[in-house]
Order: sequence, then structure tokens, then C-alpha cells
Amino acid sequence: MTIPYKPRMKRQFVGGYQPRIDADEKAHGRAPYADDMISDRNYPGLLHAVVLRCPYPRARIIRMDVSKARALPGVKAVLTYEDPEVLRMKPTNAGWTDAVDTVSYEGMMWRKFRDRRVLGDYATWAGDEVGVAIAAISQQIAEQALKLVDVDWEVLPFELDPLKALKPGAPVIHPETASTNVLPPDPVGGPDVFLVKGDIEKGFAEADVVLEMDTKHHNPTQGSLDPWCCMATWEGDQLTIISNSYATDQTRMHVSQMLEIPIHKVRVVSKYVGGQFGRGDTGDQPFFIFTALLAKIAGQPVKFKHSRRDSFHDTRQPAQYHCKVGAKADGTITALHFKSIGDIGAHADHSVFALKFAPAEISEAALAPIPNIKMESYAVYTDHIPGCMMRGVGNSQFNFIFGRMIDGLAEKLGKDPIALSIQNFGHEWGSCPDASLKAVLETGAQRIGWTEKRHQPGTGPLYEGFKRRGVGFSVHPGWHAEWQEERRGQVQVKITLNPDCTVTLDAPTVETGTGSNTCNVLGCAEALGFLGIQPKDIAWVAAIDTDRGMRDCVQTDSAVSFLQSEVMIVAAQELKKKLLDTAASFLQLKTDDLEIVKGRIVGAGKEISVKELLMKGDLVPISVMISRHPASQRTGVPYIASFAEVEVDTSTGRTQVV
Repeated sequence: MTIPYKPRMKRQFVGGYQPRIDADEKAHGRAPYADDMISDRNYPGLLHAVVLRCPYPRARIIRMDVSKARALPGVKAVLTYEDPEVLRMKPTNAGWTDAVDTVSYEGMMWRKFRDRRVLGDYATWAGDEVGVAIAAISQQIAEQALKLVDVDWEVLPFELDPLKALKPGAPVIHPETASTNVLPPDPVGGPDVFLVKGDIEKGFAEADVVLEMDTKHHNPTQGSLDPWCCMATWEGDQLTIISNSYATDQTRMHVSQMLEIPIHKVRVVSKYVGGQFGRGDTGDQPFFIFTALLAKIAGQPVKFKHSRRDSFHDTRQPAQYHCKVGAKADGTITALHFKSIGDIGAHADHSVFALKFAPAEISEAALAPIPNIKMESYAVYTDHIPGCMMRGVGNSQFNFIFGRMIDGLAEKLGKDPIALSIQNFGHEWGSCPDASLKAVLETGAQRIGWTEKRHQPGTGPLYEGFKRRGVGFSVHPGWHAEWQEERRGQVQVKITLNPDCTVTLDAPTVETGTGSNTCNVLGCAEALGFLGIQPKDIAWVAAIDTDRGMRDCVQTDSAVSFLQSEVMIVAAQELKKKLLDTAASFLQLKTDDLEIVKGRIVGAGKEISVKELLMKGDLVPISVMISRHPASQRTGVPYIASFAEVEVDTSTGRTQVV
């Protein structure tokens, strides 16, 4: 059943259908992605870079001979772990920031977990970038040169099971940052037991029913449509990087501080990114650094790109969860205990975010009415591929056991899981039952026919003699409300009104395919409604370039469109004030006597169109640039719910979503 969207407030552009502003150029193949922009045609003399990847789960380079690789015709630059510019580099990680804000080396999120070396001699997973990077006139020659590198490896003991890696005597993977394979407490991540509320044992003692269960969440990859790609080129001491990083300002900070060059000497440009699904949240990548160094050695632009195989290189954080829940016979949950063990793989990056931050946010946004809660989490190094960021961060892992817990508890109590959810869950700044939670669950139940289709396990009708059907749901607090974006700091927008009454909108954000650029244009048209313009009259500046001096609003938390639209409202009002001041001077009236209605300035018996006013002047565009913090008022959070009906063939096990 399709139910039409009903906006709370009638608006001219926002809330209705509009074609995407980039639809035409994307449909015709004209939208420039990083791999398109970085070509021999655009950059004569372009070189191609490759990096050595360790073939073992854990190993150290004892000796390396690159002489044959250097001698191969077409090789223009070779950079090794023994070169002074590499040796003097600071340890790093790929998680300075989760791309929400821009942070320095000293201000990075996971300061205790600087467990990566750019081209180090020590590898901690089969695929780790170590030892040497090579740039040549073609990808094929670069790969051929890499095969000519002679490496002696010391193969070291390794561990792939997080439960075994926890045990005393397990080989320690990163002794330089931790004495065991369990990540130590971090100023950002907090201690391992990251939430204790009330008296958990008392809560279980008061319960009529206690249920325990376990889940194991795997580590899928995004299958990103646009693998990592970058190019570095130098003009004197000025470095330019073109990439599909969607955090241009943070990339500039990372490169500047790792290479110890002034920020104004680094320029980062991004345009479109194709379906990255959270991959870019691990944006502080070492390949930016060695690509820049290769370009400096060669004196030519150098391109580095992940192959499809390479692009599997940061997966969703796998996690094992244990849950214990207690409830009274009437369904009131008295105690909750969640314990997670995360196989973070070979590098920490944002693993603590997935294991602690996401569940901590869920606890305040969904579990607030429950009086007794304990949540603990252990991030464990193994020699697996790094487990890190993907859309949903740590939400999916937690949702997996959270949904099972609701179903299991409802079944044990003989209650409807929807009613049980409405009874127990809500956020810290609201009441229980929560209005949003109640609305989405009751609406979803009505649409799918929950009352008619839901049966106790094993009691539903058979279809075709051997098929059974069931309905289910999941529920989760939305991600994010505006106040949850406070740490982004200033959000910046620039609106320029041209003399012909067209508009140039500079709302710096790298479009990743989600349509936030269209949202920005619609929001701008809405805010400038007094001008009587249409979305087609607004040009969005698509290329995000750090040389323009504005910080980008990064595509995380599905927040860009509403954060920048809020700033546009302020910018539009400032633009209106400037227009009225200009008109007052021209018409020899007071500003307060004038108003702008559908593109016409009226007041005190006089009238002139905005376009006529601007064209009679000195033809200087009117620009307004506004920086604004996200609003900090705790307004609660919206909830989301998903419903499904499935059919199981009991003779074969085949399951279909119907």
C-alpha cells in the first residue's frame, strides 16, 4: 500500500518531486568522477603508482632490494621504507576523524591507536601496504616493477580468532600501542565498560523473566561503486591532490601535517563520488602520503587507484554480542546487559566508534526508560583485514541482537513485540511512550496487516501444504537530529545573487549520489522565495576546492541537506537585507518602508523588479557567506521502523520476502 507523503507545512519546492540537478550530466556520462578527471589528456606525463602488499598475515621485512625495479624502463620513482622522508614520518591511523569534523594530528579521535606506518617494514594482515611504492609511465609497467622487488620476509606468528587473541600468551599484534590485543581505554572511546546505569543485579532480581542470547555479525564490504582514487602533482612547493575523498578539508589537514608543509601549500579538489556507502569515513589514508612523495620525486603527476580487489580493504566492523534481559510479567524491562567483542582486524581506525559510540548513542536515544543498564565492549586486534566503517557504523551490529531480543522476550512473555517496544523504549528528552516510536510502529503495523498476519511460532496456516509465512519488524532511533551534529562546528554556505537575478550557490559538500546537492538547491530556492526564482535559476558549485577557503560539510550521518539548508535561511535573510538597503538608496526611501514580493521591491507607492534594480547598478553581484553552528537544543530523535513479510518453504528452507 502506498500512502502519499503529507508535509507538515506547505512549501513551494521542498517536500515535492523535483528532478535531480545532476540527472542530465550523469545520465549522459558527463559527470566527472576522480578516475575520469585524472587522465593523460588532462595531465600530460601522468604516472601510475602501485604499492607492495604483504602476502602473509603477519611479517616483517628483513631486507629489500629494489635495484631491478628502478632499472626497469618506464619506472620514474621508487619510495621505500628506508628512505629518510619515510623514516621521519609520524605513526598514524585512518581514523583521525569520522569525517564529521576537521581535526589535527594532535586532536585526532583515537590518539592512543596510532598503529599505522606509511610504508613501514611491519605488516599485520595479508594485504597490508608496506615497504615500497613505485610510479611508472603505465599501470602495467608499475606492476611489473613491483614483481622485480626482492624481499626477504620474517614470517611471524599470527592470530585470526578474536577470542583466542584475548587470551594470555597470544602474540601481541601492536606492541608499540598496547601490551595486549585488547585496545586500551581511550580519551574519546572511554573505558571498556562504557555505560553503567542503576543496579543491574537488582534489576535482574526483580524480573519475572530473564532471557539470554548471542549473535555474531560478519564483516561485509560496501562493494563501493567508486574505489579510492587520487592524484598528486606539485608546482614548486605547492601540492595539489585530486581525489574521491568526500572530506576535502580533512584530507588537506592530514596531508599537510603528515608531510609537515603549511596548510596553504596543500590544495585538495573533489567533485563527484560514486556510491561510497561510508567507505570515505576512513579518509586519512596512507596512500595520499606516498602518492604525494612519489610525485615530488618524479617531478610529474602521479595517480594511485585501488583495484576492485583492493577496494575490499575496509570492511564493516564484525562483532559478537551477548545480551541478557530481564522483565516483569507485564512486559516492563527491569535490566539490560549487552557485551560485545569486536574483531577489529589489523588496525584500530574507527573500530571503537562502531563498538562503543553507536551503542552509547542508542542507549540515550532508545533505552532511556530502562532503569538498569550495563553495556561493555572489547575491541580486539587480530591479523584480519581491518574491520571499520560502513554505512550504519555500529548500528547494524547492535540492531541484530536488539531485534532478536525484542522478539525473544515478547515470545517468552506472550506479548506483541510492537506493544513491548512502545512500552519500554524512548529517548532521554522525551516521555514514554515516545510519540515518534509509537507512530512509526503503529503505521507500519497497519500497512503490513500485522494483526491479521502475526501468529505465534508454529501456529500459522500452511500455504500450498508446505509453506509458512510470518511478519517481522526492526526499530531504531534515527541518525541524526541537528543537535547531535554539534561537533561538526561551523557549517558554511555562500549565496551569490547575480545582476540577472540568477543565483550561484556554494554549499561545499562532495555529492556521493545521495542527492544532497539537489536538496541544497531546493532549500536555497525555498529560502529565496521572495525573489520569485525557480530551482533552475540556481547553479550549485559542484567542485569542492579547498583553495576557495570554505570548509566542506561532509556526507556523514545523512545530515548535509538539513544542516546546510538551515544555514541558507540565515544567508537568504542577510541577502534580502542587502537588497533592501540597495533599493532604499536607489528609490530614496527608508529600508523599513520596503518589502520584496515575488521578485519585486515595493513600498511607499514605488515599485521596481529586483532584476531591474541590479542591472541599473554597477553590476556587482551581491554575495553573502554565513557560518553557523548546528542548533544545540535537545529536541529528541525521530524513529525508523522496517517491516517485512517472509515465506519459508519448509521442504527446502528457501526463504522469500513477499
